[in-house]
Amino acid sequence: MNCYECSRVGTNGEAVGLCHHCSAALCADHACVVTDPVTTTYPLVRTAVVPKKARLFLCGTCLQALRQTHTETIMSETSEKCCA
Repeated sequence: MNCYECSRVGTNGEAVGLCHHCSAALCADHACVVTDPVTTTYPLVRTAVVPKKARLFLCGTCLQALRQTHTETIMSETSEKCCA
């Protein structure tokens, strides 16, 4: 499978995964790996964030869209250049 972002600029990059949000195929250069807090609900409707975070694989477009409302929870594990 080829990277969607690479194909848009006329190159051919091999995809290493799919965006969690839009399912676009992405190569390692265009993939953004971010942490996603995991929550659990306790009795009396109390929600708590557990210590370990999940990993999300996102394209730059979806990352920027999600950061509009989740700025404090979405932290990149990869460099920002891939997520521009």
